Amino acid sequence: MTVYESASYNSNRRKIQLMGGVEQVRYILSRAGIYRLVVVTAIFMFILLPVGRAWAAYPVLSLGSRGDAVAQLQQALKNQGYYTHWQITGYYGSITRDAVMKFQKAKGLTVDGIAGPVTQSVLYGSQNGYRILKFGMRGDDVSRLQSALKQQGYFYANVTGYYGKITENAVIAFQKAKGLRIDGIAGPQTQSALYGGQVTSHQSTSRGATSSQKVSDDLFWLARIIHAEAAGEPYIGKVAVGSVIMNRVNSSGFPNTIYGVIFQYYNGIPQFSPVQDGTIYNTPSDESYRAAQEAYSGSKPVGDALYFFNPAKASGSWIIKSCIYVTTIGNHAFYR
Repeated sequence: MTVYESASYNSNRRKIQLMGGVEQVRYILSRAGIYRLVVVTAIFMFILLPVGRAWAAYPVLSLGSRGDAVAQLQQALKNQGYYTHWQITGYYGSITRDAVMKFQKAKGLTVDGIAGPVTQSVLYGSQNGYRILKFGMRGDDVSRLQSALKQQGYFYANVTGYYGKITENAVIAFQKAKGLRIDGIAGPQTQSALYGGQVTSHQSTSRGATSSQKVSDDLFWLARIIHAEAAGEPYIGKVAVGSVIMNRVNSSGFPNTIYGVIFQYYNGIPQFSPVQDGTIYNTPSDESYRAAQEAYSGSKPVGDALYFFNPAKASGSWIIKSCIYVTTIGNHAFYR
């Protein structure tokens, strides 16, 4: 060290000794030439960290991605009429990519077919910010849902953050009480009602839905009744059950919607046992979805049959006396 450097060193040392702790650090960093860098970095972290945390909830989804995040994306796109495939698959294929591109184009976003944080933020923000919650999902929003249901007397278990059967049943009970669509899925409408938003009945929602939303909704419920009534039946038997539902929809003697037919009551008794025992609230199999699509498209393996029953489980006395036998498929006898 030279004489000049030694004198400078002693002078700086005396300055530092006279400073407070914070001033000492600031002085040392400034002399090291990195004070400004630290300040700028801190500012950027202060501004951007909250944004980063918010976007961290949205993983980048693209061709080949799989999982609940993809299923949630597809459902949100379907709700807004962009994803028109008949089934939520949880797989990000070309159909999902094209739906994302349509959404991006409609919203003035970069059209690349990749569902990144910006695209998902706009998508979910346009449906009141509520993630669609259903059986098998986990997270803080599930915990919040359970807490809200618990406060209103619908959920009696511990808050776990897991959407299991108890949570699904609590959601169904809430939906019944509030006149909402009863599907056991906590979508934007159900959550909005639960957290204090305006309650809208499923009938008015259906009237305002786009045609693609209606088809999706119809197939969902048709697949549910098929799965509940004919899960163990051969494929043609599943289509036959779906065809009976469609025949009723098209008959003047029954409600004119699939949902209405399934949930029709006569003298206080539901027309279909799965409505009474709760098995209607199921997750349909892929085969049940395919059968629903075929029946919805007009397939009629049992002609214009309006009734069916399982002779091993029910007598079907009124049907046998009043209707004309058509055929038997698997365990079900069909009548018109």
